[in-house]
Amino acid sequence: MIEQMQKVTVVCLDKDRQKTVARLQELGTLHVVPTKQPSSEEVDGLVRQQEHLAELLVALTALKVQQDDCTRTPDAQRGKQAAAEGIRLMQERKADTERLAQLQQAIARLQPWGQFSAKQLDRLQAAGWNYALCAVNGKTIPEFPASCRVLPVSADSRQTRFLVLSRDELDDLDLPRVHFPLGTDLHALQQEHQQLKQRTSEQQQQLTALAKSSQADLQAFADTLAEQLDFARAEHGMGDSQNLSYIGGYVPSSKMDELRAAARQQGWGIRYLEADRDDPEVPTKLQIPRQFQIANLIFDLIGVLPGYNEVDVSVSLVIFLSIFCGFLVGDAGYGTLFLLLAAYLWRKTERGTTGRLGVILLATFSATVLVYGAMTGSWFGIPSAKLPLVFRGLPWFRDDDNGNNIKLICFFLGATHLSLARVWRAIRSSKIREALGHVGWGLFLWGNFYTVKMLIIGGDFGFVPKCLYAVAVPMIFLFAINWKDFGAVIYTPFDFINSVVDVLSYIRLYAVGLSSLYIAQNFNEMSQMIWNVSPWLIPVALLVILAGHTLNIALAVMGILVHGIRLNTLEFSNHLGLNWGGHPYKPLCKKTE
Repeated sequence: MIEQMQKVTVVCLDKDRQKTVARLQELGTLHVVPTKQPSSEEVDGLVRQQEHLAELLVALTALKVQQDDCTRTPDAQRGKQAAAEGIRLMQERKADTERLAQLQQAIARLQPWGQFSAKQLDRLQAAGWNYALCAVNGKTIPEFPASCRVLPVSADSRQTRFLVLSRDELDDLDLPRVHFPLGTDLHALQQEHQQLKQRTSEQQQQLTALAKSSQADLQAFADTLAEQLDFARAEHGMGDSQNLSYIGGYVPSSKMDELRAAARQQGWGIRYLEADRDDPEVPTKLQIPRQFQIANLIFDLIGVLPGYNEVDVSVSLVIFLSIFCGFLVGDAGYGTLFLLLAAYLWRKTERGTTGRLGVILLATFSATVLVYGAMTGSWFGIPSAKLPLVFRGLPWFRDDDNGNNIKLICFFLGATHLSLARVWRAIRSSKIREALGHVGWGLFLWGNFYTVKMLIIGGDFGFVPKCLYAVAVPMIFLFAINWKDFGAVIYTPFDFINSVVDVLSYIRLYAVGLSSLYIAQNFNEMSQMIWNVSPWLIPVALLVILAGHTLNIALAVMGILVHGIRLNTLEFSNHLGLNWGGHPYKPLCKKTE
């Protein structure tokens, strides 16, 4: 469920601003909404520092080096010193890299002219000669006045280069001059280029050493910096009136006793009232049952959250996404491998951490993949005839050559999933008319189940769907349509069509699983062909199997992210009226010692 929030304003003396924010940060209950734009030199400086530190951490992580001492306790002060050094190195390397690119371009333009320096040109000018370095496309040098001397320098398939000399001024002539922004001393440019390459190499070595010794310290400093930035934004976002300052935000109702006790102790004034359901600034704090905590990980992964005025779908998301995962991957061999990986990672992660939640999520999905794959007799794409009888799956699946039974399950899942959304929406409706309209749509979805079954699998339409449609359509027309809204009336036929299409779209579970099976079988056959050519090619055949199944697993994971997530966040959410308009509850709190 979504926890109820209280809209809170805390008032203190202006001289106690910092003390008040510090105490609120220790409490860790107030989700701060700044009263004014928290802009100041302190905030801007911390933001810049945080951005530079984030760039440094990304760069050091990309180096993928093993840290020297993993047992040393991370220290934010050491991290601050390492950050200053690392940021300096990165900025120097960036400037040197840009200069190297300029030099490389300048050297490439100068090399066809050969080795000469600006001093040689200066001596020509001192002797009374005006000069111009010129180049034309092609091999034909244009004609110049008799007072000019043209000295060819070099030529290739693209350009002809030459030097124009004259005792007279050359500015009046339209010459195809070549300009060299970094000068014409090729030797000096090459020397500078070599020095900069050496320096950037040294900078890279220093950054690598920093990555080995200080990544944990840098992360500790990053946490401290984030905490300081939250503090500064809260302080500078406070409103003020005469000698008072105030800070506003939202607090879970379950945490109000702690805030009231702190207010009495600190001498604050406090005003609170239940947050408005339609207030877009209210954050969402989910109270998810312990058995379904992995839903938090899924929400973080896909980057969505129900709004405060919406409904918590954590339990249904975990249940149905797990089932969909089994269909989309559908191979018991893969499920077994994933379970073994989860068992290994379980020992490497600590209880209560995000890593442990990830292992539980992997184990849950792996179990559904294993169960579904075992039922259908799918093991690494090996034909059923070559498997022991115990691994061939249930006859109801094994003897289904056209996959009609699996398609039927997919459509049944679709009707169940979507009608659940309609029933849920009917229960939450505040008006009987709206609730009856959603019940009508739920019955219509079950009529669609029989319609889609008849169209895709075959069979007669039957008496049951006729009864469902006979009851559902009048209910929809009477209770679900706002006849005063012309747009809603015009769109009603499309709602009926989309309802049928939504149930039909669950066939993707069968289609993606079947494609995964075919990919595995094809790679197995390719490997067998290579194996049969010569025993010496057995390593190649094994490599083909390994590469093929690795690719298939990667595609299966993508299928879960695309199709499994879509069915929950689009089709199901549309029928539930869920817009995913929430933002997470992030209280001002201390994260470091």
